[in-house]
Amino acid sequence: MRKFIYQSIVEKISAEIPEVAHFALWNNQLADIQGEIPFALPAVLIEFRPIRWRHQGNGVREAAVEIALHVLTPTMTEMPGSDESLEFLDLLTDINRALHRHHKTDDYFGHDALTATESNTDNNCGEIRHDIEVFLCHAMDCAAMPGYQKRKVTVDIQT
Repeated sequence: MRKFIYQSIVEKISAEIPEVAHFALWNNQLADIQGEIPFALPAVLIEFRPIRWRHQGNGVREAAVEIALHVLTPTMTEMPGSDESLEFLDLLTDINRALHRHHKTDDYFGHDALTATESNTDNNCGEIRHDIEVFLCHAMDCAAMPGYQKRKVTVDIQT
């Protein structure tokens, strides 16, 4: 399920915001940035918050899934408050626009509309700005269904 949601988010952002240069799972990469394998910026690192599954029987489970996007951008050296120094905010808006109400299903998994629930702006950045955008969705996982044969998962999307 997490792989499905991860790929869904990467596909959607890549299609709508081609300037995002790198995607990965969040692994606290900024803790030892000097020892980290270099990656291009801007980057979106995807963190899955703890998931509390509810089992529906017959191998089907569902949960509210919280996903934190760690958005890394270079810190701008332009005059504070100038349009150039605020460009990172445009990227955060573009990510919200791309993911708002984004949903996807396949034969085994499904997630309903992503909804932004929290934004944390980096107010103490060094060379790399680290902003966090948190999204929530309802997910269903049918991969453990006995004898499950390529049937579509139906996710009820409330608009």
